[in-house]
Amino acid sequence: MAHLSIRGARAAFVGPALDLSPHRNAVAVVAIALKDAFDLACFGPGVTKRRYVSRDCALIAPGRLHHLRAHGPIGFVYLDALGDDHAAIQNCDLERATVAFRRALRRAWSVDDLCQCLGLPRKPPPDPRIAALLAELDRRPNDFRRLAVAARFVGVSPSRCRDLIRLSAGVSFRRYRRWRRFAIVMRQLSLSRTLTEAAHYAGFASSAHLSAAFRAAFGLAPSTLIKLGVSVDHG
Repeated sequence: MAHLSIRGARAAFVGPALDLSPHRNAVAVVAIALKDAFDLACFGPGVTKRRYVSRDCALIAPGRLHHLRAHGPIGFVYLDALGDDHAAIQNCDLERATVAFRRALRRAWSVDDLCQCLGLPRKPPPDPRIAALLAELDRRPNDFRRLAVAARFVGVSPSRCRDLIRLSAGVSFRRYRRWRRFAIVMRQLSLSRTLTEAAHYAGFASSAHLSAAFRAAFGLAPSTLIKLGVSVDHG
């Protein structure tokens, strides 16, 4: 059974092996094999040959092009760009955390439980202006297509808004907006909306547009998750 848990900007997926294509995540991701090890290849500038390493767990940096081949059930924790998740997890003993992670899955769990296994603290609140902007972005994803619109909402210049967002989120406004729109899509699908309805609600031009963007970000199409019958818990 596949399950997706979303709390704010944190999310976790636990389910069967997925046939992922090479992709870049908008946020940092912790991958944990629940049974059989996975193979992971990361690519950088000038890297032309894939070199796979067998891993039980891995931290994948945001924006890093990679290819993960799972051979059994797997868990992914998508870290919160608004907090200090990525910095905090640098000191995490992932091997030890993996044991706690697997134990937590034996009972009812949420992404908060899995983040606790990883030693991630509750995040301090971001700049209030940016927190208000991102909350509004969740409510009106279609209305914030350009940084200038976001800057007007915050009441600062576009360049200052860009700096505030990157300082709070650790990623650009475009990348963070895309991440939040994917979360909105999953929430809508959990409410039995069609893929087309979810795409339009989250500000995508069409289901095809959503599928292409989703595959680029996660390595699979949202229709794959639908076919898996993923249950979604969004707190």
